[in-house]
Order: sequence, then structure tokens, then C-alpha cells
Amino acid sequence: MLNIKQKSIKLKEQKNYGSSLHPLYTIAVNIEIAAGESPDMLHKLFSGTGFITRETVPFEVVPNFRGSADNKPFYSAVIIHEGILKEYEVLARDTGGSITSGIHYEPVVYPEELRLIHPAEFARVDIEVKEWELRNYKHFFMRFIASKRYESFDMQVKRETGGGAAFTAIKINIAESELKAKKVPCLGYLKRLEVFEDLDLEEEVMREIGAV
Repeated sequence: MLNIKQKSIKLKEQKNYGSSLHPLYTIAVNIEIAAGESPDMLHKLFSGTGFITRETVPFEVVPNFRGSADNKPFYSAVIIHEGILKEYEVLARDTGGSITSGIHYEPVVYPEELRLIHPAEFARVDIEVKEWELRNYKHFFMRFIASKRYESFDMQVKRETGGGAAFTAIKINIAESELKAKKVPCLGYLKRLEVFEDLDLEEEVMREIGAV
């Protein structure tokens, strides 16, 4: 388990777009954690816990799933590969579709020479990660109509300096809509991040949204 230097969990949005009898909550929460480990060490750790995988960073066409609502990459990083500093991205290219079949997105990797190397394999091929960000946005469709239900997860990991000491800033934004009760948004993602000592993210977020 990893020690944290500081944490902050803040409710960004909590609104019932339904009724008291049939609630449809949209809940968004911001989480900030200061850790001592480097972005590269955290990247290796989260690759091992099943957080950075082909499920969260796809390498094949996926339906109704892209990096963000405004089409940011699934994944981006500043890396050192063969002694050279490079920017690595997995973009989501819209390949078309419909409401009934879903909108399909094809992952596109840059730079071209690294298109066969998945981020989960970076440590195995001696790629060092200086900073990174992972984004997932899933828009759910109902038959014949576009639903307003979505799930959004964004995590940024970057080395910073404050108070004369260096630390790694982990910034997480989670949001989910059309929840039928006050629930922790993006719970499946948070469970894969339970590597910090004395920090239960699910419990902390539940307390913040008033679900306990």
C-alpha cells in the first residue's frame, strides 16, 4: 500500500433531473491526491492492478466509448523511449454508426512506430513515463432513442513541486448521470485505485455525496 501526503475530495455536481419518486441523479466529484511515488512508478502499479488495460485504453474498435465528451484521447503521456522524450497518444477516431447500432470509435496510436505497444506494456519494453492521463467517456444508448446516461472518468498524473518538495499530483474527475439513487459514480474505476494506505475512495466519496 502507498502512503499519501494529502487528499481532497469535493462534490462538483449533484442534481436530481427526475422526480422524488423516480430520481435520476447526475453526480460529479473531483478527487486530488498528493503521492510520493513518481508518475512512472504509479503507472507500473496501476498496470499491475488492472486499471491500465485494453479495457480502459482500447486497441480495437469500440461502440459508444471515447476519451471524453469533447473527443480528447483515451490516453496521453510524455514518455522516454530509447533515450528520446516523446508524446504518446491513443486517440478515438469516429468511424460512424447509428442510434440503434451505436457510434463506433477506432483507437489510433501516435507516434506511428509505437502503434503496437500498449501502455500496459511500457514497463516491459523499458519505456519510462514522465506524466500521463487516462480518460474514458461512455454514452449509453437505448433502442431508437439517444439516452442522456453517461459515465465519465478522467485521471491525470503529473510531477509537481510545492513547499520546496516534489510530489506527484493525481487529479481525478468522475461523473455519472441517470443514477436512480445517490451512488458513487464510476465505482468500478475507483475500486481499481484502492492502493493507498488509509484511503477508502468509495467510502470517502459516499460521505461527500451524503450517501452514508
